[in-house]
Formats: sequence, structure tokens, C-alpha cells
Amino acid sequence: MNLLAKEHQPLFILITFVAVFRLLIAPHLGLGADEAHYLIYALNLDYSYFDHPPLVGWTQYIFTSIFGINEFGARISAITIGFLSSYFLYRLLYEIDNNAHFAFVGVLALQASFIFNALFLMLMPDTLLFLFIIPLMYAVLRLEKSSSLSNWLFLGVLLGLCGLSKYTAILFIVPIVIYFVFKKRYDIFYNPKIVLSIALALLIISPVIYWNIQNDWISFHYQSNHVVAQEQINLKGFAASLSAQFFAYNPLLTPIAFYGLYRSFRSKNNLLLLSSFFGSVLFLFFTYSALYKTALPHWSALFYLLFIPIGVYFLYAKSLKWKKYLKFAIGFGLTISALIYIEIATKLIPLPDENSIQLDIYGFEKIMQRANEQIKDPKKEAIAVTLWTLASRAIVYNAEYNSEVFLIDDRYDQFDIWEKSSALGKDLVFIDINFAHKDINATMRCNSVYQVESFALLQGSEAENIKLIKCINFQGLK
Repeated sequence: MNLLAKEHQPLFILITFVAVFRLLIAPHLGLGADEAHYLIYALNLDYSYFDHPPLVGWTQYIFTSIFGINEFGARISAITIGFLSSYFLYRLLYEIDNNAHFAFVGVLALQASFIFNALFLMLMPDTLLFLFIIPLMYAVLRLEKSSSLSNWLFLGVLLGLCGLSKYTAILFIVPIVIYFVFKKRYDIFYNPKIVLSIALALLIISPVIYWNIQNDWISFHYQSNHVVAQEQINLKGFAASLSAQFFAYNPLLTPIAFYGLYRSFRSKNNLLLLSSFFGSVLFLFFTYSALYKTALPHWSALFYLLFIPIGVYFLYAKSLKWKKYLKFAIGFGLTISALIYIEIATKLIPLPDENSIQLDIYGFEKIMQRANEQIKDPKKEAIAVTLWTLASRAIVYNAEYNSEVFLIDDRYDQFDIWEKSSALGKDLVFIDINFAHKDINATMRCNSVYQVESFALLQGSEAENIKLIKCINFQGLK
């Protein structure tokens, strides 16, 4: 594949335009709960963390060291990964029939799938896997052709990096084994070089193992409960999970992913066949998990990353009717995605707080400023929240102040590891937001509880939906 060929120019124009657009938007969006949480990883470098492996934090540390602890610095890594992942996907599609136009349309469909416009803007562990999944499949095919030491080591490096990104990357081993069994390449499993590949992968993920040994394997306990936390099937949650996926990836494109999976299974192209094994294992695992606990839409993102574009590629070549449908579906997705980007960056549409899409990503600079105005003695007073999604943003936006932020809840998590002192005996200023309200007087042990201030979160809003509640001499949860 000659990257300089004229037929590939539209691809580079597209992904460059999208990357620049995201770079322009990035500084104007407040941090979301998850991305703020992983940004705190970068502020507290460690071998690993309670809920995820460390690569997301290490990546944030590198980029924020260069671009600063701010919205732009926090997002440039995800935007870069979005650019590279789109290119890798294009290469995969191009190898089907060497049709640059169809491959371009497939990548365009990825940009029209709503959730990827978030995951290629806000760095998550899933975003890192987007970068590794296609190179990993190429590494498997290289190994099939030549069982050289370099190919074995390359596979080990990629598996190790995947393991440093997210615990569910352990699932990647399953489709690789299935592929070699299907191809009757049993010799692969008896090759002595496999030991070196496994050793290298284990070496790369050794920080995770070391941290968990020190912390009683709490990450593994947490993840096992997090993915399948209930013993009984929850059909209501299962339906909610499927519905969320259907709409999160663009309802006009989501079903096409299953056609892409079907065509990949039937394809004689080894890359597509291997993709189908990866997609099937991932989708079946998260579908099974959703039977017991409501699954978040991005948990299945790798499946849709691969098979929405593959399905679009094959359908676009099928008939004129499908071409028209896909042009409409992609146009619809791109238009909605662009409008959402522009709205959350500019706040052009005047919406009431309860319906505003900006409600959960704006205002924490203001909240932390007003809360710190209540702090007279940082040694005796502190700021507190009752929900981890608030804590992550409160800590990041409180970095410029001398006060401490405490998460006061009844579960043990990463915040308990980060907190270096105790909130007991301090006078706490609780941040109470209407969509995450908790009755401080009813749930906290304090000498006295009273409201010190209330104000609106969004500029121009009439509803005072933020309350600052003072708890004198905090003595724990009731």
C-alpha cells in the first residue's frame, strides 16, 4: 500500500480535518467524570490503580507534562489515537479489495458513529485498545507466515501493552487461539519461542501484578464484581444495555455491524476471518455480562469499531439502494455529531438545566472557587463530595487551591488510596448538586449542619442547583 498514492489523499484529508476540528473543540469542553478520573492517575503516578491498569495514566502524564493539566492537554492523546486508529482501520478495509473509495466510506462511517466522537476526544482505557487491536491482528498474521523470533516478540509487546490498557484485554488471547486452531496451525503452540513471547508480555504487565501483590489483588476482585456483579439474570438491565448500544453508535449504523461480522465470517480474507473471531468473543462476553449487570455502551466499542466500517464497506458495494441509505445514515451521524460538538463548546441553545447537555461537564471551576471561598483554615477545613463522579472533577479543578477534597461514601475505592489524611474532625464544606443530591444531615455525623450558599451551575440559569452545606466536626457516616 503506497500511502503517497493519490487514491489515499481523501483519507488523510478526512482524518486530518477531524483531528483539527477536535483539537479546536477540546479546550472548550469541561472534563467529564471518567476522563478527569484518569487525569488524576497522571497526578498520582503508580505501578497500577484500583480500577484499571496504568497505561491510561502514564499516557496522560506524558501529554499533560507537555501541554499542561488542562482540557487541551488531557485530550490531545485521545485525538492522536483517533487519527491513528482511523488510518489502521482504513488499511484493514483497503486490503479487502484494494478499493480506496469504499475504504474511505467505511472510515467516514466510524466518524458518524456517535460514541466514537467521545472516545476519540476523551482518553479512556478503551481508547488505548483502539490503537492496538488492528496492529495486534496484523502481528498474528505475520506470525502465521513466519515464526521468527521478531514476530513472536512483536506479538508479546502488543499483548503486554493491551494488558497495560485494560483487564478485559485478556480476552484477546481467545480469538488468537481459535484462529490458529481453525487454520490447523498446531505447531504454533509447540514452538519454544512462545515462551519468550509470553515472558515479554508478562514483563510488560509486571507493574500491574506487582501493585496487586502489594494491595491484596483488589483490582482483580473489583473487576470480577464490576463485570458480573449479580447472581441472577437481570432482563430489564439487559434490555437497557442493548438499547444503549443501539443508540450510542448511531441507530442507522449499529445493525450494519452484524452484517459486517457475517461477511467477515464468510470471507476468505484471513484478516477479516481473524477480525470475526475477535469481534465474536468480545461481543459474546459483554452480552453475557449484560445479562447480570447493565453494561455501559463503550464496553462493546471494539466490536463496533471493527464491524460498522466493515459492514458499510460491503453494503456500499452491494447496490445503489444501499449506497443511498448509507449516505443518509452517515450524513445523519456526522450532522448530529457536529451539532453536539458545537453545542457543548458554544452553549448556543438555551436549555433549562434539567435538559441541558452541558449540565454534567461545565461549572466545576466555579463550584471549586465558591467552595474555597468558604475555607478559612485549610488545616481544619476541607471540601467534600458524596459521589466519585463529582470527586474526580473536584480534585482536578481544585489543584490550584490549598484545600483538600474528600470523597465521603461507604465503599472502598481508588480515592481511599489517594487520600493521604483523614476527614474526621474537620469542618467539611459538602458540594450538593441537584442531580447527585444527598441529605447531609441524615447521612453524616456532624455537630451541626447548615447551608452556607446556593447558586446556579450554568451561566444565565435561574435555578440555584448547587448548594454548599457545612458540616461542623465531621465524625463519619451514620
